[in-house]
Amino acid sequence: MRRRDWLLLPLLPALAGCGLRPLYGGAGHAVAEELGAIEVVAPKTPLGWLLADRLVGELAAVVADVPRYRLEILRLRRRRDALAVQLDDSVTRYELTLIAEFQLTRLADGARLLRADLRRVASYNVLRQPWATRAAERDAERRAAGELARAIRNRLALYFARQV
Repeated sequence: MRRRDWLLLPLLPALAGCGLRPLYGGAGHAVAEELGAIEVVAPKTPLGWLLADRLVGELAAVVADVPRYRLEILRLRRRRDALAVQLDDSVTRYELTLIAEFQLTRLADGARLLRADLRRVASYNVLRQPWATRAAERDAERRAAGELARAIRNRLALYFARQV
């Protein structure tokens, strides 16, 4: 151990009493089972399909035979803002923002358990070739959708961890 590690050692008892606990520790299997029992419904658009695909991948650690919950993406918005503008008013970098409004519903009784919205941002450069710029934009869209899916999974995991 380094000297700075020894200096942090007296703080460990204080951290033990702060209420922090691992998300997937202890009740982690129960949380994973609940996440695996979620059916994903997204808008029938290319961006909706991309997000739904990423969500299914994020939630599928333990897949239930019969879904008990429905995760519905109510609204999925995409916004593109100029991030770097040159003196001649040409844009050299864009910021792509994906915003998802979603709700979790229990299928047994139709009760709405959670409703929230999350946003994730990815940026990309404008290149000389239009096709290369479009490819960079699509890559930023994929990255933002992946980050959005992870954020939604984390929000759901926190919800289920509090219920267990």
